[in-house]
Amino acid sequence: MASRPTESNYRSLAEFRYQIRLFMADSDETARSAGLEPEQFQLLLAVRGMPQGSSATIQRLASRLLVRHNTAVERIDRLAHMGLLRRTHSSRDHRVVFVELSARGKRIVEKLAHKRVQELRRNGHELIAALAKVISSTRPNSSRKKRDG
Repeated sequence: MASRPTESNYRSLAEFRYQIRLFMADSDETARSAGLEPEQFQLLLAVRGMPQGSSATIQRLASRLLVRHNTAVERIDRLAHMGLLRRTHSSRDHRVVFVELSARGKRIVEKLAHKRVQELRRNGHELIAALAKVISSTRPNSSRKKRDG
């Protein structure tokens, strides 16, 4: 039977959530300083950071951004209008649309990603420590398992 969360569990989860929010708030500010909305930077990063062997299709991008297909289309349209993305149709299936960064889009995402990586190098240990505490505070007690089993 699963045990109830302890006070330590609540504090660990709250701290981890806080550290994520700090990271995301800084990421949002970095995007805005480059003239982008945070969601636009997330989309550019998703295009640039697709898993190896995966093409950036609208469907895959919507899935990776956890948004609906039409939301992804709207965001892609705006970034294409800004000259940061290009769309191409699949030669095999014209319903499939591939999305790629323009040269300008590549420069912007590289600059912003570099800033984010530098920030993680400076302060990422706090995020990692918070996650480690959540994981360790939620592990079943091995001695209790032996007694109960």
